[in-house]
Amino acid sequence: MESKIRKVRRMLMEMGLNEYQASALAYLIYLGEAKATTLSRACGVPSSRIYDVLDELAKKGLVVVKPGRPVRYSARSPEDIASALVSEGIRELRERLAGLQARAKEFSKLAQEIYKAGSVRMETTPLLRIVSVGSTSLEETRRLYESASQEILIISKAFEYFPEVSDALKGAVERGVKVKLILMDPFLLPGESRVKQAEILKALREQLGDGVEIRFFNEHLPLRGCIVDPGGDGKALFLVEEPGIPLFLREAAITTHYNLVNGLALLFKLLWEKARSAHA
Repeated sequence: MESKIRKVRRMLMEMGLNEYQASALAYLIYLGEAKATTLSRACGVPSSRIYDVLDELAKKGLVVVKPGRPVRYSARSPEDIASALVSEGIRELRERLAGLQARAKEFSKLAQEIYKAGSVRMETTPLLRIVSVGSTSLEETRRLYESASQEILIISKAFEYFPEVSDALKGAVERGVKVKLILMDPFLLPGESRVKQAEILKALREQLGDGVEIRFFNEHLPLRGCIVDPGGDGKALFLVEEPGIPLFLREAAITTHYNLVNGLALLFKLLWEKARSAHA
């Protein structure tokens, strides 16, 4: 029985009572009715504190005081005790919540006055964002073409993905965007890729006409991708050549970093100057 009383005492503490209150109430539940001195001996609450503890329990509605000589005390039913403790807990939570809400408003108002006041207000542009090569990089390429307002610079072996981005590139040309395309010299391509490049060139001329200027580069291209509007709000998507690595295992990089975009545009200019016209 003693172990059950200790367990009840522990549960009462978990429900919000302090150690003396929980000890006195647990033993009073067991005794049913008792004098303060008897309860003090049973529960271990010092006699100098037992009357104050019982008054506290009575104010919480957990103990009934029976006047007389001597005064006797009895515990309410377990159901009433549980209900009273739950109600008290809810009341305390509501008070705490109201306090938190009031403090939160005060905090927000005060903290807003110092928010970032001590920091250097300088936004940095991430150097690169990595995406997988395939449908994701094609969608990003379309978005870059659609965002172009001045110039699109493209480097590709055979531009074999043109059918997937043709609508976006055509839209850019119709907006007056200048498009330059560097392709690998067909004499450097294997037979299948050479045929594919010829088909793409035919489609480009049919769909875009003079809206795209094309040149052949007679060395292996170090990277592939596109640069959009260098010198302004430029963007670029590129991947480096990795012979022997399947396309689906490669990754492409996207950047809006001003210096990196301009550096890629400078590389494009150098390749362009060395390349020959596709019409030659």
